[in-house]
Amino acid sequence: MLLIKNCLIVSKNDTKQYDVRIQDGLIETVADEIAPKAKDEVIDAKGAYLLPGIIDLNVRIENDAFNIPNLEKLSKQCNRSGVTDFVLSPRFEPLVENQTLMQLLSGEFESKYPTLTFSIKALKDKALTQLNNIATLTKYDIDIVQENSYINGNLIRRIMQYAKMNDNLFLTFCENPDLNDSGVMHEGEVSFKLGMPGISKIGEISQVAKIVQMSLFYEVKTHFQALSTKESVDLISEIKAKFSGVSSEVSIHHLILDDSACDEFNTYAKLNPPLRSPEDKRALIQVLQEGKIDTLTSLHSPKSVLYKDVAFEEAMFGIDAVEDFMALCYTYLVKSEIISLWSLTELISKNPATILGLQNVGEIKEGYVANLMLFNPVSSKVCEDQHSPYFGETFYGCIDATIHKGRLL
Repeated sequence: MLLIKNCLIVSKNDTKQYDVRIQDGLIETVADEIAPKAKDEVIDAKGAYLLPGIIDLNVRIENDAFNIPNLEKLSKQCNRSGVTDFVLSPRFEPLVENQTLMQLLSGEFESKYPTLTFSIKALKDKALTQLNNIATLTKYDIDIVQENSYINGNLIRRIMQYAKMNDNLFLTFCENPDLNDSGVMHEGEVSFKLGMPGISKIGEISQVAKIVQMSLFYEVKTHFQALSTKESVDLISEIKAKFSGVSSEVSIHHLILDDSACDEFNTYAKLNPPLRSPEDKRALIQVLQEGKIDTLTSLHSPKSVLYKDVAFEEAMFGIDAVEDFMALCYTYLVKSEIISLWSLTELISKNPATILGLQNVGEIKEGYVANLMLFNPVSSKVCEDQHSPYFGETFYGCIDATIHKGRLL
């Protein structure tokens, strides 16, 4: 049993200090004061918030290379970061595409990486013409299918039909390479100044319009990953009145940074989707405050220095961000009074749990699963990572402990 004393618990209207007892992986009691029992492991959390654990629906493995060392590294990063569930993007090599491998991996994941949720890539060939073995692979307690939006429309239809039949969640990243013109950053003043080919907003917006209408037509639960424009969020928000199964996600970086971070050819700010203009960033903050964005993501997609310290055009997209995710959210959204801490927990815990269909997860209530984090708001640090777009910035808050099903990670 685990007893957490003197922790701050946030509700919609106030913040109060409580004691919390955890037993058999569940939150057993939340009370003003709980007396320790002989076998209790006691944590004095004075001054720290007890928050629901982070659920990140958009995490990638280092260099998109699927191997045991990378899995272990990612799992340890998440364990340190308050992340109690994360969806691993299947955009890696080698592709998981056969039943035997999936059978072996599913047991390995469950025992070694309990916070990891696997997902299936819908297509299995680089020509983007062949469906993966979706029906077979999703038998292994995998309820998520992912694919890019720009593939052949008939294939999208077939993927959605499989998802509908198996009650799968469809995750999609919306872009249109035909409209990107080999772009490497947002198409705007900074790209013109640097002489870099740009990625237009219309590529994302047009693809969101297509997929959201197909989701409505086929009534398929669809989560739109890493949106970078207000227009995209608004399109999804409008459809929710007709079909509640669609949801939107924005990365924390697109609410903090803009394309000026790419100035002087800074490859560590080269993300996909690209950081947009200051006006786009402000517009995203507006729809966030209006409650139109459902979830936030760290957009964790780390790339080695080998793939970043090269010419901007050749550098890979990506950022190493999961370990700073909560501090970034707290520093730039809560501490700056853009949203409340309660609203943040909805964006990174409660809403993602609902989208994944997790029962009794994402809130601090008696009888709920004890997937939690202890967050110290007083701690601060200066980002000393020269390979980060936040180099030199001060972050506030740190994770003191991550708890998964009642166990300290």
